[in-house]
Amino acid sequence: MVGIVAGVSYAINSGYQSWGPLFGKLFFSFWVIVHLYPFLKGLLGRQNRTPTIVIVWSILLASIFSLLWVRIDPFTSSSQKAAAVGQCGINC
Repeated sequence: MVGIVAGVSYAINSGYQSWGPLFGKLFFSFWVIVHLYPFLKGLLGRQNRTPTIVIVWSILLASIFSLLWVRIDPFTSSSQKAAAVGQCGINC
């Protein structure tokens, strides 16, 4: 859900060209939520509360996959990546 809000806010701030990739990201986000909902419902339906280890592993795995997603950045073309390398970063 946070990713959806972040994607929409990024598209609003970036302009017209970022709306195309946003729809792909939103579709994928909703697809994941819809397909994982039965798993979450089954996990939470067995007991009154979720075991702590499940919460810890979920947060850990979500953090790792989020960092990998940011590092890979599949929605950026190779020419855009090459142009971004020439830009100065935080040390300018």
